[in-house]
Amino acid sequence: MTTELRFRGSGANPRFSEWLAKLKRTGSNILLTGEVPDAVSARASRSLFGREDRRFRVLGLTDQTIRNAATRLPDDASFDDPTTWIIDQRRGERSVPATAQGFTPDSDSLRTDDARQLCDEIQTAISFYDERADGLDPAELRVGVDSLFPLVQEDRAATRHVLGTLCATVRSVHGMAHYHLRVPDDEIVDDLMGLFDARVELRRRPRRNPEQRWYAPEIDAKTPWMEL
Repeated sequence: MTTELRFRGSGANPRFSEWLAKLKRTGSNILLTGEVPDAVSARASRSLFGREDRRFRVLGLTDQTIRNAATRLPDDASFDDPTTWIIDQRRGERSVPATAQGFTPDSDSLRTDDARQLCDEIQTAISFYDERADGLDPAELRVGVDSLFPLVQEDRAATRHVLGTLCATVRSVHGMAHYHLRVPDDEIVDDLMGLFDARVELRRRPRRNPEQRWYAPEIDAKTPWMEL
């Protein structure tokens, strides 16, 4: 049976703290699930992108229901920052650093709901930042994909295959990536979960702040619900 662990505060379980530290040190891929409003997904994304003096962020957008993509980034970052790389399949647009010319051909148009192309684009961004930084420090690279749902609806088998490749690339540079899938517990989550190091379930209840619950498969544990 999965053990329930404290996430923060007094009495935090040391196994969970050690596991989190390992994710930051070795690289990780985190699946975000739960039927939540766009604002809750954005809040979770800002938290996982984080705020640091030196951080490189890559954001892939596929979900047409997203109202304001900029809300995915923390308030000290923007689409215009040279440390931020945006791949927007919804609109067929990229926002990349000026110094990245030559990494991405201007003639290559972005296609809707194309998991393979999105993976290639994110890997290009990772290669650029790794080269620019002369080797990325652990957790310095942060990747976000919002969301997987259009991709798995288009072709789940292909999406699963390319996600495996992308997850391996993120770990190879000790980065941290999060992938939104706004569905509850169901067979899609079960089918994809083997690719990820952790799962964060999100929920929104009336007259309360959004909440999150972390699952740690490696140590067979989960946290209680806590404020996001």
